Amino acid sequence: MTEIVSTTRKDRVRLVVLLHPKDGVPFEQFDRHWIETHGPLFRSIEIAKKNLLKYEQMHFNVIQNEAIAKMGLPSVPYYGMAIFEAESYEKIFQVFINQEYSEVIVPDEEKFFDRTKSLMIAGDLATFLDQVPA
Repeated sequence: MTEIVSTTRKDRVRLVVLLHPKDGVPFEQFDRHWIETHGPLFRSIEIAKKNLLKYEQMHFNVIQNEAIAKMGLPSVPYYGMAIFEAESYEKIFQVFINQEYSEVIVPDEEKFFDRTKSLMIAGDLATFLDQVPA
């Protein structure tokens, strides 16, 4: 039997942030603000355009989370996941320490999610399947 060896990619890294809602912010308000206001605002800052290859939002399905909880299974306390992709972690972290990020993005974040209860996870990518739809 041939052993399959995989390596992590060297051309890009990914950072994920699980977003915990701010107390009192309902899912619908969080979801709408994040996609309609925050996404375009984040995309507009120069350091993001310069340093990131990709910024994506994964909006969690609150109805499914409620159904999971009713079945007695654990559900996540997060409303979404922000995904940042760049050539290096240094480039990603430069975004978060940038003055424009602090002055423009942080005040907006504080409107809808709790930064102290959110989780940041860094990871290297090992791609096994990457298809483009026909």
